[in-house]
Amino acid sequence: MNINMDDIYSFTLEYFIIRQLWNLGYLPFSKYKKIISFATGIYNIYYLRKIFLHLVRKGFFQKKKNVKRSYTYKFIGIEEESPFDKVNFK
Repeated sequence: MNINMDDIYSFTLEYFIIRQLWNLGYLPFSKYKKIISFATGIYNIYYLRKIFLHLVRKGFFQKKKNVKRSYTYKFIGIEEESPFDKVNFK
């Protein structure tokens, strides 16, 4: 599969911002997996998790441990003045 992952990361981030996912609150990975899959057309769990974890590491999500000892995540987005000027995926 020849995918430029930097383009996928940028597209996914842009989609999350346009859909204003910060309004959804804390969601498990499974919900974000469905959203990423719908937006990108990628259904391979390896790539979906890779995209999600990359965005988590870049600081676009808040992570919260819940009662079941699993995590939920809240998309916090980025600064609204110039969202894509400060994003560097390399």
